[in-house]
Amino acid sequence: MKIDEALSALYRKHTSWLIMAERLTPVGYSRTAEDIVQEVYLKIYQELRDNKLKITTIIVDDQPNYAIVYIRMRNIVSDMMRSEKQSVKLSGDIEDKQAQSAAEFFESIDNVIEGFQWFHKKLFKLYSKEFRSLRKLSKATKISYKVVCKTVKECKEEIKKQINEKQRPRR
Repeated sequence: MKIDEALSALYRKHTSWLIMAERLTPVGYSRTAEDIVQEVYLKIYQELRDNKLKITTIIVDDQPNYAIVYIRMRNIVSDMMRSEKQSVKLSGDIEDKQAQSAAEFFESIDNVIEGFQWFHKKLFKLYSKEFRSLRKLSKATKISYKVVCKTVKECKEEIKKQINEKQRPRR
């Protein structure tokens, strides 16, 4: 079986994929189910073309493998939602005192991060500034997912611990 035949076998179940995409996307989401299904087709095509995925994995007994399509679709939806998250912007009508306290808060977080060991500091900065996805960070740095996950978790816990200690009123 060739790539074109595999894709046409997938396309025969297009209505099923649309229903699956509609169920995976939250209400009011900007992307349509059709967009998501097309992204899945593109992703599967690229993986087949780059030999990252075998045709026999996609098509089993002349039927599309629903699990493979579902996993690709779920990953695409979660990546799109993550990338569309917008950071909270400070509005112009915030009082100077509030803006100053927010700036001090973020500065205190940066000070805590600067106190980390070199590896923890670099990995956490990459996570918080560039990647926001542990898997993508792991893949880009070629560091084990478990190590990345554990390091980021430790950093978050340390930041919470130190910030909470600083904000507690002293008696």
